[in-house]
Amino acid sequence: MTMRRCRLPKVLATSLLMSSLMLCSAATLAETYTLTVKVTVVEKTCDIYGPDGIGQPINVAMGDLIIKNIDGVSYGKTDIPYTLSCDDAASNPALKLKFDGPRMSGQAANVLSTSDQNLGLRLMAGNSNLNLGVWRHFNYSTQPTLSVIPIGSGTGGINDGQMTASATLSVEYQ
Repeated sequence: MTMRRCRLPKVLATSLLMSSLMLCSAATLAETYTLTVKVTVVEKTCDIYGPDGIGQPINVAMGDLIIKNIDGVSYGKTDIPYTLSCDDAASNPALKLKFDGPRMSGQAANVLSTSDQNLGLRLMAGNSNLNLGVWRHFNYSTQPTLSVIPIGSGTGGINDGQMTASATLSVEYQ
């Protein structure tokens, strides 16, 4: 008589072990973890300043002008003395600048009004007009020469004496 052994306990044990492993594995896959990431975003900045240093206004001294010589083309052209220092400009040299200020009534978009309603200041970047409120792109290594040229309104006489004008010069990375 041949005796057959029953393999049921071994098959059952293997089956239970595999089921337990699969349940543990499924439970492990279902766990969630909270990951906290802290990032500090730092904006790169530029400092614009005149001969008096950082934090001081840029003053443009135009000197004495003869009223009858003011032609709005070249007479009295005065450079704006500014220094530009930008963080990380070597690796990101693409910049843009603009002037914001009151436009002289009846004149082109690049003429800043002054305290004399019949006298304005034509804004220039190199040999090009620099319109108020419009960005001009440039490279840090080739910063534009900024200047002003006095221009009459053409509708009235320019008063003698001092005049003042004010505008904001902004520089940003492109």
